[in-house]
Amino acid sequence: MGIISFICVLFLSYFVLYLRRAKTDISLKWLWIGWTVKLGFAVSFILIFTHYYGNGVLFGDAANFINDSQLIHQFGEEHPFEYVQLLVGLEDEKWFELDPYLRETQIWSYGENGDFLNDNRLIIRLNSLFHFISFGNPYVHLLLMAFLSFVGILLIYKSFYKWVSHPIFFYFCLIGFPSVGFWGSGISKESLFIFGLGLFFYGIMTLFAKRSLFNFVILAIGVFVLFVNKPYAGLVVVSLSLIYCLGKLTHWSRLFRRIAPLLVLLGLVGFTFTPAPFNLLDKISYKQKDLINMGQGGIFFITDSSFCAMDYRYLDHFTTTETHVVVQKPTQGEYKLFGESTFYPFEIQPSAKPYERYLIQPPSSSFIPLTPIENSRSNLLLVTPEALINTLLRPFPADAGGILKYLAFFSNLLLISFITFALIKRKPLNEEQKYWVTYLLLAAFVILLFIGWTTPIVGAIVRYKIAAEILLIIVFSIVLKPLKYAD
Repeated sequence: MGIISFICVLFLSYFVLYLRRAKTDISLKWLWIGWTVKLGFAVSFILIFTHYYGNGVLFGDAANFINDSQLIHQFGEEHPFEYVQLLVGLEDEKWFELDPYLRETQIWSYGENGDFLNDNRLIIRLNSLFHFISFGNPYVHLLLMAFLSFVGILLIYKSFYKWVSHPIFFYFCLIGFPSVGFWGSGISKESLFIFGLGLFFYGIMTLFAKRSLFNFVILAIGVFVLFVNKPYAGLVVVSLSLIYCLGKLTHWSRLFRRIAPLLVLLGLVGFTFTPAPFNLLDKISYKQKDLINMGQGGIFFITDSSFCAMDYRYLDHFTTTETHVVVQKPTQGEYKLFGESTFYPFEIQPSAKPYERYLIQPPSSSFIPLTPIENSRSNLLLVTPEALINTLLRPFPADAGGILKYLAFFSNLLLISFITFALIKRKPLNEEQKYWVTYLLLAAFVILLFIGWTTPIVGAIVRYKIAAEILLIIVFSIVLKPLKYAD
């Protein structure tokens, strides 16, 4: 049944594009070619994570999303009313019926040790719905996620193509840019991010052109997906869109556009002085520490009052099961009290008490040293050049990592070359276009900073910065002037 479902969904995807061709401002030929290219990236994604990394079994976050969503789907089949509540976020995780399913999940509760929002649940909920038609075939999930991403690309294209000198080139940049194409076509949060970004940009454009309930709903869904799926990027993209909105309201004031970068800088600095729940310095320091722990690997578990992290080389000090950890030998580590962000060194003693297992993570093969920020504004400033080098230029060929680092390295070279060429061949812009360019450049810069400040794992950097790369592709496609070999 899974194979039949895949064939039906694949045929339906091409048929939907045929029906909607007039609404996309792209010919049917280019629509189908673009979707076929997208499918090529999607298939390469699942094959690499099945046969290169997974030894014949789907590996990594994609596998966790499929497996956890299958458990939630099983819960839905047995408890449909409660499942609907779970889908809309009204679940009570202490339900007796739900608890056995959640205890078997891998990442449903990941991020609940202090993160602002658990950003795994939207994609897990969505894929639990896909299970009703996939019959467990991961290729159906892949196809549906890739199609959502493709819809997002079409909406981004429709939002900006009138300002672009080479629309078809812009269209294929969004589809075929190596890192964006690969990570944005799989069973990943990046695919869902592209969908949300398309809804958001299209919603802004259409709502300013025509105020209607439909356009407002499109914008609201886009905001929701961006916030819930990738909060760090969604918060930046949505909040900095005020630059464009205020520009519209002030009739494209040059003064406001020119001081916008200063206002963004002052805003970033100001949020390092805010109370603890909203303090940017605290959040960045905590996230950096968390990702350093993940990159270095470790044994992570939960006691009655704290979250504990132990070095992975002490794995033989513990007895572990799928759900619990038991300490067998005295072990040095760190702990963080619930509700706090600071880790403290301590030594845990052997006991028969089982602690709730959070994660056991081997060291990352692409871990790179990162200067600790440790709630210091001066450290935050000092690490900024390092952060930008990591996000803009890495991975280097000599960096540790697997085959995907070469794809990422080539993608970086391609993006830098495109930006350089567009700057040399730039065209004059009107004031509205200058506002969009200012807004998107600042959003990309801030996203790259956040990633560079917090992430010491090259493999994660490559995925996370997809958000910034899409914004840069939009900017420099707008900036590029008409060329003699135009479309």
